[in-house]
Amino acid sequence: MKKNALKSAFCALAVSAVALSATAVSALAAGPAKNADAYDLKGLDPSKAATKPTISLSQITLTEAEAKANPTQKIELKVSGAEGKYAPTGFHITYDERLTIKKTSTGRFAKKGDAGEELGQDQTANGTHGFFLTTDGSDNYGLDGVLWSFELTLPSDAKAGDKYPVEIEYRSTENAKDLFTNRQQDNEGQLMQAWVFTQGIEQGYIEIEGGTTTTTTATTTSTSTSTSTSTSTSTSTSTSTSTSTSTTTSGSGTTTTTTKKPVTTTSTTKKATTTTKKGDSPKTGDVGAGVAVAGLAVAVGTAFALRKKED
Repeated sequence: MKKNALKSAFCALAVSAVALSATAVSALAAGPAKNADAYDLKGLDPSKAATKPTISLSQITLTEAEAKANPTQKIELKVSGAEGKYAPTGFHITYDERLTIKKTSTGRFAKKGDAGEELGQDQTANGTHGFFLTTDGSDNYGLDGVLWSFELTLPSDAKAGDKYPVEIEYRSTENAKDLFTNRQQDNEGQLMQAWVFTQGIEQGYIEIEGGTTTTTTATTTSTSTSTSTSTSTSTSTSTSTSTSTSTTTSGSGTTTTTTKKPVTTTSTTKKATTTTKKGDSPKTGDVGAGVAVAGLAVAVGTAFALRKKED
């Protein structure tokens, strides 16, 4: 039971660590709006905001084949971390001059998403490659999720390696300025807005990925075996003379015939062949035994010859 409890605790810690890591990555991805230097903080410190939302635009990566097959891509503007905290918003959207906006069936630049379902909206052109989107409401009915969506079309010559920025650009004039605040536009709402335009923007893009790079790793294993073979042959040859005497008696006398017959004794000692592989302990043959056998053979042969001679 204790082991299972400990295991469960470790699993819970691991899940928590992953969640915290994901949050950290998301926070690091956010930053200022384009032209955020123009935002007048009026002495406010955005880090003190009680609500710190993230406003993000889609980041789309396609292969060249996918871009050719589906050149029109949907971009979403999403709100995260501001559920029920906002109503008045205003965003200037700009996009790469190589892209073309595809308007809705009613001639609008963008469609309002579920996050702004309870909010009123308006939109207008902003130069040749941009537009201005606004919302408002009688209360803070803005939700987390997709606030706006719009479609952009890639050029016919789009190719691998191309990247097309889609960005939120902060703008402020005497008549209007970009917004993301609460209905009351109080200090809390102003701090939230300052946070959004100085630290809470994730810019978007459409990117055509480059060619695929294949890396092949070859592993070569080399085995070296050293074999040493040694063969030793020792041959000892002993030659002695055996003398035999026979006496024959006939009528004419006695004839004695002596015959000397050579006796050759050969002793061959062959040392065992030893094969030693590199890394093995060498095996040593018994050289003394071979010499002893050879000497014994010689001694026996010599003794036999002397005995015959004596006889």
